[in-house]
This record gives sequence, structure tokens and C-alpha cells, in this order.
Amino acid sequence: MLELINIFLLFVKISAFSFGGGYVAFPIIQEANETYAWMSDMELSNILSLAGMSPGPVAINGAVGVGYKVAGIPGVFAAFLGIAVPCAIIVTLVATFFFKVYKKPAVSNILYILRAVIAGVILYAGVNFALKNGMILAGVFEKSSRMIEGGWNVMSSSVHLFEVKSIVMTVAVFFMLLKTKVHPIFIILGGGVLGIFIF
Repeated sequence: MLELINIFLLFVKISAFSFGGGYVAFPIIQEANETYAWMSDMELSNILSLAGMSPGPVAINGAVGVGYKVAGIPGVFAAFLGIAVPCAIIVTLVATFFFKVYKKPAVSNILYILRAVIAGVILYAGVNFALKNGMILAGVFEKSSRMIEGGWNVMSSSVHLFEVKSIVMTVAVFFMLLKTKVHPIFIILGGGVLGIFIF
């Protein structure tokens, strides 16, 4: 029961404070996983990867995946309620008051700085994800090495720098999203298929 309460409270916190979309929640989930030791970093990364490529909101997909892994079906309900209930309440309150105050300079200033903060949090989540999954500096910040098996791992003086295939794919996806109108879901699905052949 304590585990279900912890799951519920984690996702209440995420729902209440993850401004900027589901990917902002990932660092909070990673921090909670380190605190409670629910699963390995690799298992959590797999869940978050599946959350990103599955239909629907990333935060809810991630909550359901983590809840199921930690406590089965009861964990799914605890996580879903934790993320959905505060969100519904906050959106209702914001919709009620926002359009009365959104033109005030103070509100505009808050929104400007929140955009920058959210960009920083998402950047942190991406770099942290790459570090924990052996894409860059595998084993440098932790005792165990996370080098990608079957990858082209570049080393210098016995220090892992990066894995070539992953970095090339990351850069390619970045430019595809920047320069084309291909929907991200097709890029994710294509990447999954490509992974079968290149790793």
C-alpha cells in the first residue's frame, strides 16, 4: 500500500509542476526511481522510450508504464489518478482565470521565463537520457559501464566518449524534425525498425 501511495504522490507532483509537456516529467521520474530503487536505469529508459513512441500524452504513457512495472495493475491506477486528477483541476482553474489576466505584463513575463526554463529542463532530460543509456560517456560518471553492445563505441585513453550510430541517429532525427514535415511518430517507428538492422 505504501508503494501505491508513493506512486500516486510522485505523479501528483509531476502533474502539478511539469510545465511544458510530458518530457519535462522525465527528470522527476528518474530522480524518484533513484530514491525508491524501483527498477534499473535501463528498464526505466525503456519505459520512457515506449512512452514517447506510444499514442497519447507522453506523461500519462510514462505514468502507466512506471506504475505497472512497480506495482502491476494497482500501480497503473495509482499513477494514472496521480497524473490525471491534478491536471484536470489545474487546467479548469487556469482556463477560468487565465483569459482574464493573460494580457498583463507580469503574466507575460512569467510565461517568457517559463519557456526558457522548460527548454533547459528538456535539454537536461535529453543529455541525462544519453548519459544513462551509453550514448555518451558510458561509465564515466558511474562505476558500471553502460556501453551499447553492438555499437561503434569511440574510446580515448580508456575513456568512453560516445557511440557513433546513436549520435548519428540523434543528429539525423534532429534535422529531420527541423527541416521536414514528417510526423515524429513515423520517425520513431522508423527508428525502431532501423534499430533491428544496425544494432
